Formats: sequence, structure tokens, C-alpha cells
Amino acid sequence: MKIIVALISAAATLLAIEPIVTVQWLNEHKNDTNLRIVEVSDGDMYALEHIPGAAHTAIGKWRFDNGTFLSVRPEGEIEKEIGALGIDTNADVVLYAPINEPKDVLKTSYIYWALNYHGIKNVALLDGGLNAWKNSKLDLTQAEPSIKPTAFKASVDQSKIADITYVKNHLGKLPMIDARPSDMYLGVTPTPTVQRNGHIKGGMSYSWNYSVDKEYRLKPKMMLESVFKEGYDLDKNKEVLVYCTGGLETSFNYFVLSGVLGYKNVRLYDASMKEWGNREDTPMVQYRYEMFKK
Repeated sequence: MKIIVALISAAATLLAIEPIVTVQWLNEHKNDTNLRIVEVSDGDMYALEHIPGAAHTAIGKWRFDNGTFLSVRPEGEIEKEIGALGIDTNADVVLYAPINEPKDVLKTSYIYWALNYHGIKNVALLDGGLNAWKNSKLDLTQAEPSIKPTAFKASVDQSKIADITYVKNHLGKLPMIDARPSDMYLGVTPTPTVQRNGHIKGGMSYSWNYSVDKEYRLKPKMMLESVFKEGYDLDKNKEVLVYCTGGLETSFNYFVLSGVLGYKNVRLYDASMKEWGNREDTPMVQYRYEMFKK
């Protein structure tokens, strides 16, 4: 019996959802009993039209203003939201957004990270979001699905998050990637809400939007593999830390590295430059690109 259970568990692992799914795949699988589709949007967009079977959430249910910067909400609040969406540890989750501006994509990747951080591993983003679904002329609805809440209990993975002490203690010891536009990384353009210009000492520049095309579809995996292996000399089995202005942009780099490319240990500095760049005791560099030296 133990052998049978182990084989079933192994098979389930092999069938885990891919981190990026197409509208064709989602249309074929949208009624799967184990699948949870979640729209990430604000206002009345969800009520106007959404993918059949999709539940709804908003980024404000995952992040809050702690008085200094935005950060992931307390564990109990996240558990409540995950449960309300009908998600448990065995579910496959597909996140999508109506993409009207770049930040809409980043809200989905942030929730992707937050789900991983709280123990939900089988999570995917819909390539191209709701726009791609509509362009394929697939069905939309205003009907809200009947969702059976779960009593979700988080299993927080501390290896997926970094605080300022962790970053300070690991300067020069592991690669760090800045997801902001390169002009903000260099400090030639100020970053709004950040007092000091430049980047974390030793940090490398890779703007998150390099990974998508103008329709916000993911660029070829083979190209992304080459970028980080050949260009940034990263090792999939070693730790890499990602950061940005305040957690959103870097979540897409987290998604690409950890999800799409399978890097084993990607850690997200949630407070990012809104914390680091607004202090005087944090080492920063301006006006030059840096590469991590092993």
C-alpha cells in the first residue's frame, strides 16, 4: 500500500501545472475539478466580464501599507484569502489580469510569489492575461462561480523572502538582481518614493519587462535560459536574491527564475528600495553597472 501511495504521489508531481499556460490550454482545462482560476483586478472589471469559473481577488488583499512601505500581509490574512478562493495545497492555480498597464501583470506575479511563499506550489500565470483570452474570442461571463472555501493553513517558506538584515549580511556573497528600469538602477533617473538614487551595492540590472513582448506574453524559454546562464552566469542550484522598488517588479523576475526556469533558491526582498534607498546606513552604488563576482 505504501508503494502505491508513493507512486500516486510521484505521478501527481509529474503532472504539476506548468508555470505559464496558454489560453488554449486554459480553455480545455477550465472545468478541471482541481483547477482554480483567479482574476486579479480592481474596481468593477471582474463584474463586467471574466473567464468562466474564475474567482476574484485584488492586490490589496495581499499587500498592505505598514507605515513605511508596502509589504505582504500577515499570515492569517493571507490564509483567509487563499481559503476564500477555494485553494488548498493540492490545487492547481491559474492567475490572470485584464492588462491595461504594466502593473497589472506585476500584480499577478506578486500573488504567484505570495502563494509560493505560503506553501502553494502549483501556480501558473495565463500568458497574455485576459487580453489574450479576448483576442482568441473565447467565452466570457458575468456569472460568479460557486466557491467552496477551504480551511487553508499556511506552510510559510522563509527561503523565499528576505528582510534588510538578510540583504546586508549577504552583500557580495550572492547574486542580487534589480528589476527596475536600467536608468533607475544607474541612478540617472530618480525612483519615485526613494530618496537616494542608484542600486544596492553589488546588484545587477535586469528590468522585468525584458522577459515579455509588447503583448505581455513571455519570451521564449530558451532565450531566457541563455540570458541568465550566459549573461548573468547564474547557477540554478545556488541562491539568487531579487529586488526592485517595492516588491512588484521583482516578483516577475522571481516568477521567471523560480517558476519558468526552475532556479532552486530565489529569494525576494519584499521591501526593496522603498526601504533600502530611504535609509542612510545601506550601501548603494550609482552611475555604473555591476556584475556579481563569484
